[in-house]
Amino acid sequence: MSQPGLSNSTNPPIVPIASAGTNVSGDKPARIMTIQSWAKRVMNIVLIGETGVGKTAMLNLLANVCAGVPMEEFEEKNELNNEEGGSTAGSQTNKPRFYSITSANGHKVNILDTPGLADTRGIDKDKEHQAAIAEAIKTNFDVIDAVIILANGTLPRLGAATEYTLTTISGMFPNSIVDNIAFVLTMVSNPSSNNFTRTSLPKQLQNSRIWPVDNPFAQWLKYQKELLKDPPTSEDDLQEMLGSARRGYNKTLKMLSELFQYLDKCRVQPTHSIFDLYIMSTDIEVRISNVIAGMTQTEDKRMKLKKLQEDYQTLGHTMTREKYERIITSPVYEHEDTGSEHNTLCVAGNCYKNCHPGCSVGFTMDRETLARMCASFDETPGVALLKRRCKDCGHLAEDHQHYRSKWVKKVKTDKVIDQEVLLRYNAAKNESDRVTILMTESQKEIKQFEENIVGFEKELTDLCEKYNKLSLSGSFIGYISSAISLLTIRQVTLVKDGSDPEAIDRMAKRIERLEKKRKVLEEAEKQRGRKK
Repeated sequence: MSQPGLSNSTNPPIVPIASAGTNVSGDKPARIMTIQSWAKRVMNIVLIGETGVGKTAMLNLLANVCAGVPMEEFEEKNELNNEEGGSTAGSQTNKPRFYSITSANGHKVNILDTPGLADTRGIDKDKEHQAAIAEAIKTNFDVIDAVIILANGTLPRLGAATEYTLTTISGMFPNSIVDNIAFVLTMVSNPSSNNFTRTSLPKQLQNSRIWPVDNPFAQWLKYQKELLKDPPTSEDDLQEMLGSARRGYNKTLKMLSELFQYLDKCRVQPTHSIFDLYIMSTDIEVRISNVIAGMTQTEDKRMKLKKLQEDYQTLGHTMTREKYERIITSPVYEHEDTGSEHNTLCVAGNCYKNCHPGCSVGFTMDRETLARMCASFDETPGVALLKRRCKDCGHLAEDHQHYRSKWVKKVKTDKVIDQEVLLRYNAAKNESDRVTILMTESQKEIKQFEENIVGFEKELTDLCEKYNKLSLSGSFIGYISSAISLLTIRQVTLVKDGSDPEAIDRMAKRIERLEKKRKVLEEAEKQRGRKK
């Protein structure tokens, strides 16, 4: 496949950054390579890193160096601006952006700049980023040469955000790509400032190649700003800054030469498996939802039957078979696949509404986007997005989600009591005996519902096992556990900062939902272990 721009209007086309034979501004003679040349005519790279590690600065560095621009002529590229307003605590990268660099050797370097993960706006926003990354890779690349992960090399150990980022990355890519993943450690000015240790990486990534860098592009820009200061910076300080920038530049050219030689030797990897893993992860979410729904509905039936039994024993009033049948034959709701069509569904407890089948809003895991754009929700002035009410079910927007499935109602049509039981029922000497027979049969039905849940768990386990074998992370449970750790830390911060009680409550509910999902997966794993 050639490298066309994104085909849909929500994503920008590939942005050409520099042309062979000219400098970045296009007004100087042909350039020569300042780093060691490579053989591949085209390289496709995915650039990943949590917010704040300097991805934009790295892109600017690559745009200048690959085009043969010396440090003294470095320029900041406006087209590399992939930022949005707001606090730097949140991800500053809007959506995946593709950039195409034509190097001084005439070869192309195509880079997918991805949204920063561990976004403080929530796990839902991260899910949206993951979906966008998977879709963008599928749309633009048949193959990729490597995944480059940026990390802050000065940190003594992986923080929760970085660990979550790496766990998420490991879950997004197949294990066949492990030799195509490398790290660039930013902000490392000298060996003593490099605090990054391999043992802090996930086990599957501990043998990855690692290169430290103190980006000379950032150093050069800072030096240029100091030159323009009034009152002027001292000459000694300027000379020290310039010397540091030049030393960093020379070291970085060597590092980039090694990096591109590594990229040249990487065997290209097909991208279809990346999107397949993403679809598989959404299927796992659906099956988890099925198990939770089955458990909830079964427990609801059990409690209603228990209440009937207690009423009879306490009040002694007449009970009839029909009362039991109304409970046992009440509908059961399950997810049914809808293929590529996505729908807005309610996920509130005991609500199984398909609030907006075939939702026209582009697939999103971000509930605020859903609340703002989906026709299901009322636009009430002064009401926060997540507190908008659904016109169909009446629940809040925060209790809704996009799924590539829909709720379907399964109604048990056969009679609860078979012929043999009916004969015993009719032969019973008194109403008490009849109720006892009915209660015994009701427990059989409850057992059947529980067996159905085991069936759901088996489906979930089989899919997780397949996912675990294919994905680099080797564990879907690990991703959920990492997300819980990250959210728990943020919950503590919210409380410490005296944040809005509603925000704290929302965070607690997110953690509770994830804990429930993890419990379902762990139980499914136990069931599989018992059967081996």
